[in-house]
Amino acid sequence: MARLFTAIELGPQVRERVASRQAELAQALRTGGFEGLRLVRAEQLHLTLVFLGEIADARVPDIVAVMTADLPLPAFDIEFAHCGVFPPHGPPRVLWLGVDGGAGHARSVFEAVAERLESVGVPRERRPFVPHLTLGRWRGAPPGDPTLILRKVGTVAVQRASAVTLFHSRLLPRGPEHRPLAQARLAAPFAALH
Repeated sequence: MARLFTAIELGPQVRERVASRQAELAQALRTGGFEGLRLVRAEQLHLTLVFLGEIADARVPDIVAVMTADLPLPAFDIEFAHCGVFPPHGPPRVLWLGVDGGAGHARSVFEAVAERLESVGVPRERRPFVPHLTLGRWRGAPPGDPTLILRKVGTVAVQRASAVTLFHSRLLPRGPEHRPLAQARLAAPFAALH
């Protein structure tokens, strides 16, 4: 079995900016009494599109094949800004950094990838797609509402999205390890302005 997901990768400078803001937020949350947040390692930060889950090894070549062909969508900029928690009500479990600029384009890319994967038998997830970066997860449910601390987060970074990567994820004692298997470029030509 292979644990697979698709994502938009972050460039080194964007990863560095996000990791810096992630550390600042973690410190502010600790100071505010929100302990137990386990941060995602900087090298693991990415914008997940479709999480496929555990896939039989025999099905992986078909998935790699559909995720190698270019996507007929243009590259676009993603603006990472504002923070929140999942779930939106009740004890927080996940700290995330949201997408302001480019969210509509990210949804279009998600739809195109989900459609491709459906063509090779990967069922579509029922939850609505909310573009975000997972910054950390709480081990236990911290008391209270951390969103008051998170309200001051403005734009953190802007990333050019030009491809979608299919990853194989291995869960190891030191944390997950992600290995790229295929990449689909966003290759639609830009429309000429009149």
